[in-house]
Amino acid sequence: MNMKIVNTKKHLCTCCMEEHEVKTVIVPEHTVFKGIEVSYDAEYMYCDLAEEIYMTDQQIQSNDIRMKDAYRMKQGLLSSSQIVAIRAKYGISQSDLCLLLGWGGKTITRYESHQIQDKAHDMILKKIDVDPEWFLSLLTDARGNLSEDSFRKYYDAATSLYEKYRDLYLRKAIEAQRIRYMKKRIHQVDSKLVAQ
Repeated sequence: MNMKIVNTKKHLCTCCMEEHEVKTVIVPEHTVFKGIEVSYDAEYMYCDLAEEIYMTDQQIQSNDIRMKDAYRMKQGLLSSSQIVAIRAKYGISQSDLCLLLGWGGKTITRYESHQIQDKAHDMILKKIDVDPEWFLSLLTDARGNLSEDSFRKYYDAATSLYEKYRDLYLRKAIEAQRIRYMKKRIHQVDSKLVAQ
């Protein structure tokens, strides 16, 4: 079996029920999930005495997320950790983000743990990730449903991000103007050529 040892620790091995050095190992896994072949690194415990691998409850949960994240990657969806990072960027809680988006109260919790988001929800999360101005408008609309402290905290984080992105927005606007100008000039030149 192809496995990589990442840790060794002495404790009660639940495979052989003896206390000894038990290894934490990474094993490459390949499976089919929702009709798609996925590959990911799964974490197991390895018992030298029984020469067997097994999983703790935490590893079962972690490996499930790894497998689903591999599927998400193949489908072009955000991984669970990317969703966590988007929330962290704004400092917003799972339930408050659901409130802003009008989603069920546990939707984000599920997406960050065991459930795969649909493409529509994924697109919304990606937009929030890159568009703090839109986040600010959602936040303003939901202000009455948030505590004043929470609103202020999220508003400050989003404003700070918006100011960071402002230069990018300006560059995009200038580039769009330049493209329109060039298109107009090309059209004028083409019109003159046709007229001759």
